[in-house]
Amino acid sequence: MKTRSAAVLVALMVLLGALALAPVTAASAATPGGARTWHVLVGGQSADRAVQADGYYPHVITIDAGDTVTWALNTVQLVGVSFAGTCADISSSCAPQDCLTIFREDFQDFSPCGPSRYDGVTGLAQSGMMVSPVYSNWDTSIPHGATTYSLTFTRPGVNIYFDQSVTGMRGVVVVHPAGTPYPFTQAQYSAQAQQQLQADLAAGAQARGDAQPVTASAGPGGTATYHVALGANPLETARLQIAPAAGSAARGSALLDGSGIGTSPDPSITVTVKLSGLAPGSVHAAQILPGVCGEAPAPATGIIAGPDGTATSTTVITAPPSNSAPALLAIPSSGWFINVAAGPAADNAATSAACGNVVYHSAAVMRYLPQDLRIRVGDTVVWTDDTSNQTDGVTFLAGQPLPQVPDWVFSSPTGSGVSYDGSSYFNSGPLYRADAASGSAPGSRPHSLTLTFTKPGTFPYVGVPAFFMGMKGSVIVTPP
Repeated sequence: MKTRSAAVLVALMVLLGALALAPVTAASAATPGGARTWHVLVGGQSADRAVQADGYYPHVITIDAGDTVTWALNTVQLVGVSFAGTCADISSSCAPQDCLTIFREDFQDFSPCGPSRYDGVTGLAQSGMMVSPVYSNWDTSIPHGATTYSLTFTRPGVNIYFDQSVTGMRGVVVVHPAGTPYPFTQAQYSAQAQQQLQADLAAGAQARGDAQPVTASAGPGGTATYHVALGANPLETARLQIAPAAGSAARGSALLDGSGIGTSPDPSITVTVKLSGLAPGSVHAAQILPGVCGEAPAPATGIIAGPDGTATSTTVITAPPSNSAPALLAIPSSGWFINVAAGPAADNAATSAACGNVVYHSAAVMRYLPQDLRIRVGDTVVWTDDTSNQTDGVTFLAGQPLPQVPDWVFSSPTGSGVSYDGSSYFNSGPLYRADAASGSAPGSRPHSLTLTFTKPGTFPYVGVPAFFMGMKGSVIVTPP
């Protein structure tokens, strides 16, 4: 669900992006014939809603100035579409007035705002939360987005968009001058979308199957402590091919390997680039770039070709490229690329010997793991959010109605590290990944919930924002 802070919003205003274009061919090109409307899916899900595909499909779409893109919600997950232009300052005159109003009212990305025609500069244009009709507990006093969202693009450029709640959920709209032949038809984009969506769902299903069985450790007096995970994600790993640029023989591959993404307060991504076809002894700067030329890059690493024209370079990223505010590190579903410059200067892709686009199979398992847990009186349960891209929680309703959303996002924990007899409402509030959490003191953002059960019984609980995805669990407590 959401991380509520102005700092996070500012972080999102300086975004990651990448240009991922296929070459135009006679077989795939479509001839422009006036302004068109193109279609993109927002998210996707397995039949039981347990696995959520956290991307936009297709990841990258190329259109002409004057064209419109319509996004359609393809899941019950609460997600949306947000663009932050090059203005990148919601407090300035380039921010739409309706966006300033909703932020003053603390509705933030819940509500739609911004223009219907987008120039790539405007401080913000967003769909608001695209809410499925199944959400009977939405607080109707807070406006939300529709299940579709349309935006007309008026200027050529590369436009990166994102969801403000799912870390790394990114998409790209590339706008060419009016009259430029299109690289793909809508039918071809729709086929790409289905292929990408199914790949992400398959990665999520694999993560669900790979989930570890319940773990327990010995506690005092013969009791035990059990651990429950708030979902799971595919391994934070991406492999890509690096293809030669025009006039170059350089080619190779790259591996992005995340460490501690979601689980550690200090996550990192190790990037290894392997190349061949370089001139012996030549030196090249390699960068992960969040967009096209002119975007601020991540720290570059030098590649020096050996006598045989091959080279390997490894660097470690500890912050997202081009972010100057506290954004969360993760490999995005799309929106990064690796460029190998023609020479030793890190020139933000002004030159290129070889280049490759990063694609991560972004998905989330929206289930407690394990879903049902058997323990004894006196035992302790610890729920932890170690996911890389989701924020959820643990709420024992004890006969109370399901809390409203998005109100629950602002709720405070009932407590943690305490005893619980199952007779009363108990709420963890939002639980955050480790590098977004801030401790256990009042007012902090917790990473886990710990309860010791004192009475026998069966005690069901739910994840409020993911309730309609089937995120429910129970603790079955037997006598000691």
